[in-house]
Amino acid sequence: MTSETRRTGEPDPSARSRATGTETAVAASARPAEASPSERTQYLPAPGPDSPTTAVRPRQGPLPGPAGDGPPPPPGAPGPAEPLSPLWIWGAPVLAVLAVLLLPLAAATTDLSDMDGWGLAAVLSPFGWLAVALAVACCVVELWSPRPRIPMLGAATGVLILCSTGMPSVVQPQARFTTAWLISGFVDAVAGNGVPPTGVDARFYWPAFFAQWAWFRDAAGADQLDTILRWYPPAVVAVWAIGVYALARSMLGGTRAPWVAAWLFVGLNWIEQDYFSPQATAIVLLLTVLTFALGPLATRRVDNAGVPGWPRPHRGAPPLPRWRRWLISAMTPPNVPTLPARQLLLIYFCASLCLIALAPTHQLTPFAIIGQLVVLAVVGRFRGRGLVIVATFAVIVFILISARDFWLTQITMITGASGDAGAIEAGFFERLQGDQGQLAVKLLRAVMPVLTWLLAIAGAWVYWKRRRDLVPIALAGIPMAMAVVQSYGGELLFRVILYGLPILTILAVDALRAFARVDRKREYLLAGGMLVLFPMLILIRGGNDAYLDVTTEDVQMTRQAYAEAAPGSTVQPLATVGPYAVEGVGEHNNMASGGEGCAILAADPFRCIDLVQPDTLLFYQSIEKQGTVLNGEPEGWTLAIREQLIASGQYRATYENGFNAILVRNEPAPGAPAPAPAPGGEEVPAP
Repeated sequence: MTSETRRTGEPDPSARSRATGTETAVAASARPAEASPSERTQYLPAPGPDSPTTAVRPRQGPLPGPAGDGPPPPPGAPGPAEPLSPLWIWGAPVLAVLAVLLLPLAAATTDLSDMDGWGLAAVLSPFGWLAVALAVACCVVELWSPRPRIPMLGAATGVLILCSTGMPSVVQPQARFTTAWLISGFVDAVAGNGVPPTGVDARFYWPAFFAQWAWFRDAAGADQLDTILRWYPPAVVAVWAIGVYALARSMLGGTRAPWVAAWLFVGLNWIEQDYFSPQATAIVLLLTVLTFALGPLATRRVDNAGVPGWPRPHRGAPPLPRWRRWLISAMTPPNVPTLPARQLLLIYFCASLCLIALAPTHQLTPFAIIGQLVVLAVVGRFRGRGLVIVATFAVIVFILISARDFWLTQITMITGASGDAGAIEAGFFERLQGDQGQLAVKLLRAVMPVLTWLLAIAGAWVYWKRRRDLVPIALAGIPMAMAVVQSYGGELLFRVILYGLPILTILAVDALRAFARVDRKREYLLAGGMLVLFPMLILIRGGNDAYLDVTTEDVQMTRQAYAEAAPGSTVQPLATVGPYAVEGVGEHNNMASGGEGCAILAADPFRCIDLVQPDTLLFYQSIEKQGTVLNGEPEGWTLAIREQLIASGQYRATYENGFNAILVRNEPAPGAPAPAPAPGGEEVPAP
């Protein structure tokens, strides 16, 4: 058809092509099946109901035109984004900088000597509380931005961690947790000759963490890890938050919800297992494997037609019986991940390395991740069930080679023992003691897991309605089984809560997201909840700081005691708080109980000291605070013990400053043993 024979008003195809600068291609309505996807996406249907299927392919490069700037955008296409207001551009950065600048002021104006049973929260400077509020505001402002920036959200998360979990590291000059100094002593013992000492502590049966940091210390040419111990908690929590964010991206999707999951995880992590310890590294490995399993290796069972869920025999048919649906789901193979083979091989390799590294690092974490992987494998939620075999084989081999003696003598840790206290009793009821501040903090620690689980259960219901999936709540519940089948002790309750906390917080965010979608004004309520949660986190985590605080004088005094101790002599604290094991583990301090009821000398000081006869006794202000705040001792009780020991002639003081002191045992005169002090303070002649 020529231009002369066209109907009136019909545009000229050649003129239209010249005007728009496009090439016209005519194809049949049934395009050949062998056309590649990239070729098929180049064709767009042309208007005109009576014409054959027509598609236009844009010419590469700018198109000629009057202005030389290409064709106009197609109708309905979104226009250029409007510029953000200065509030959204500079609000979050300014708040983050202000929060960080307030931290040195908080450290300079906080008087740690006034701490009581309420811990750090009672003495924290107003600058510290203001820094927490600004950090929360920074996160909220960037989250509410029309176009939240990923780098800024990451920086806001780091500032939030520093102002909450890292607040003790900021205001206290040394690492606050006694066990962190004990682990540092383990590293020092391994760094001596490269071999863990035997007969000292059960943790030496899993020496990977100690050997790792002994190598780091030697490679750096350092003799001390004081700075690492101080800043390790906020650093490792930041790594945990990255893992939670990655898990939330896989489970929740979206742009904002994964960041809220990371913040909620930080706010609910009152458990304080993030100090310098093997379990802190083990959680990093666990989160890495879970991220692989629920991310690139995640699958979902489908029917032969590719439809998720359980198919019906025909349209309109009633649902199949539940048992038959479960049977069909179990027998249907999961779909295959779409990643290239090289990427899958790299993921399998990295996950296997993490699982193998877990075996010599920690006692409990390998069993937690094996249980979670078994659940995912049974329900067909991840492809790579060989990882379960790798993890199980690594644990069995390590037990048979290295930890065999431990498990043979401690089999009740797996099977449980009728005479031992259960994990809940040891982890909560036996710790429920102290003054009013201590009782309030410990009750809050009991309330927080309950609220976390209630939120997670609500989120599991939302997740089920959205995806028909109950696997996440099962992943969080699997570690709880360890509290039932064995008697690890009070620390187990904290560990099993921490193992499930990443999944619990992700489910809780799903519930909060559904709550906010009903009415967007509820987001203000959630922001107010953040302003309450993070100060409460400082209260709960710092509740024991009255007797867990470690000063620079404590560390220097302890190192002086070990430097002056004779080879083979024993150095022990009056109570197991303070940096008493920073050095000399296996040489001067073998963690021995020293007799019946004398694992802690302060339990019955004169009888236990006479029974154990340590060559050097260490007294700290934290020991004094532990007795007055936690055990109801009168003020100055450690001074009274020290004076009686010196008056008896058994010990002499080589260092004294307030409640801090070093007592060294006197050598008895030949044929005249030193008299032992009586409980009432009067000297009685030795028999």
